[in-house]
Amino acid sequence: MSKSMWPGVRSKSAKGRRYWYWTKVDKGTPWVRLPDPYNDPDAFMRKIAHLKRVSVNIEQRRREGTFGALATQYRLSKHYREKLAPNTRLAFDRYLDRLLVAYADAPLVEITPEDIQVRVMDANADTPSAADMMLSILRSLYKFAVKRQRGLQDWTLGVEQYNDHKDREPWPPALLEAALIDEDPLFRIAVTLALYTGQRPGDVCAMTWNAIGRDDAGNPTIRVRQQKTGTPLEIPMHPVLRAALAQTAKAGHLFILSNRRGGPLTAPMFNSWCRDWTRKNGGGHTPHGLRKNATNELFDAGCTTAQVASVTGHKSLRMLEHYGKGRSQKTLATAAVLNMWAPKTERERENSRAEGKPGR
Repeated sequence: MSKSMWPGVRSKSAKGRRYWYWTKVDKGTPWVRLPDPYNDPDAFMRKIAHLKRVSVNIEQRRREGTFGALATQYRLSKHYREKLAPNTRLAFDRYLDRLLVAYADAPLVEITPEDIQVRVMDANADTPSAADMMLSILRSLYKFAVKRQRGLQDWTLGVEQYNDHKDREPWPPALLEAALIDEDPLFRIAVTLALYTGQRPGDVCAMTWNAIGRDDAGNPTIRVRQQKTGTPLEIPMHPVLRAALAQTAKAGHLFILSNRRGGPLTAPMFNSWCRDWTRKNGGGHTPHGLRKNATNELFDAGCTTAQVASVTGHKSLRMLEHYGKGRSQKTLATAAVLNMWAPKTERERENSRAEGKPGR
């Protein structure tokens, strides 16, 4: 076997004759026989040109069928650009980049649940929240890919999340009380604003002084348009929040919350403040946990699910129930029993008798 002056072409001799072959084929595929370049040069060059085009097309299809190409395609999609909130995209990109380190050149058809279990879940077992986030991203990308490439098997089938999101749990009462009277005014007002509006960290950081106003009855409110859902909300201000804002210097800022340098506070920085402060004080919580505190307190105050959702902006009642799972059983039970034994109106008693129920 010998090389030739044409890249990708090899020749060999057998029984006194010389044969020419195109060698740039898929692994395990036989070489392609070529016309003799000296006896029929035109046919030889046409065949090479054809095979080059075929190789380019195969390589293009192979490139399009990789995880890296899928990630690029998804980032150009309308769903990514318009449906994901800016802060969601930041988190999505951070974890997607970690997945690309492992899977950039991996063919989509070769990704398996076993591989994800080992290279994603097991490899990040010490940071279960990160592992769960990457698994969620893989599930989203699979749903995106399966509509565009036939023959894919679900990469995440049978792979389970750790569901160990302790940093997003509601803040314990003692920790929350300490945060609300902390000596750092920037941290204190940030926690107060998050707790008494029940909003996500990004929405809290985006609140401006201009958003503060009054409703038709003259009661102080604060307006917000949620970044994740686009939902506009007008939230009545709790007296504690009103007092805290009255003591906060505007200093010519548009945004209510500011960082140490005087600029607008960002969600990642707010998250870092809460993590550092709670760890120092015997916890490990994020500002997202304050949203759960607010949800629980609204439920404990006797609010209906619809009333709680009108403050927090939850679209899914199932998710709202999940957020409110830490509410006080004792408080709810007391309210339920009092309601059960509360005196009925004359109309309610008549309805009960009509239904064959004892009236009181």
